Amino acid sequence: MKKPDFVIEPSSVRGKRFGFTKTKFRGYLSEDGDTIWISAIESIFKERGDFSKLVKRIRSLGYTIKVPNPFPRMETVCEHLKFRKTTEPFPELGEDITVMVLDKQKKAGEP
Repeated sequence: MKKPDFVIEPSSVRGKRFGFTKTKFRGYLSEDGDTIWISAIESIFKERGDFSKLVKRIRSLGYTIKVPNPFPRMETVCEHLKFRKTTEPFPELGEDITVMVLDKQKKAGEP
């Protein structure tokens, strides 16, 4: 069975583009248009900055990053990286969820 196109696995062609490799991460990312969802990953080596580098690389490629329902540790890391805390509707649950958002980088000259 083929995985959906929106799933990005470590060390896949799309994953490598972000620096999302099996040597640094477990889990997967999801792509939705110009947004990368980080909902199920774990850094293999803690406190080495791999997550920060991943975020920086994803943004440099023009994506917004969203982290849904972050665990407390992830929320703290996101706050440190200047994510903003929002709520968004989650129709599958019939309720709103907490989402940490880091908007894509603006290009020179963009308002």
